[in-house]
Amino acid sequence: MSERFERTCDIVKVSDELGLVFGFAMICSKNGEPYVDLQDDVIPERAMLKAAVSFMSTTDRISGDMHAKADGKVVFAFPLTSEIAKALDIQTQTTGLLIAMRPSEAVLNKFKSGEYTGFSIGGIRRVDREL
Repeated sequence: MSERFERTCDIVKVSDELGLVFGFAMICSKNGEPYVDLQDDVIPERAMLKAAVSFMSTTDRISGDMHAKADGKVVFAFPLTSEIAKALDIQTQTTGLLIAMRPSEAVLNKFKSGEYTGFSIGGIRRVDREL
């Protein structure tokens, strides 16, 4: 069985010089506890890692303007699981998928002005398979 999901994650940095927006596209845990979003969705680290491999393996890696239309590309992604953080000696209270996206100038300006404060992602998850 599959079901659609959407979630929003806060951005952490906008680089005007590079035209990039940095932040978590997916959050798996905060303060050692599974992160539950406003729709009661939880994305386990293993599921995030598999989704990231699939997404970053595509040639498109398209980002959109609030799900309405393609607007840019995801140019960097880093899966920060508890295990990866420990191996790299990174101290963090949040795990998930960190990304940098390069949106159009119009959408970049919405991030810079504060109109957009996070990434909104959507997808389909398979709930009948163990991840």
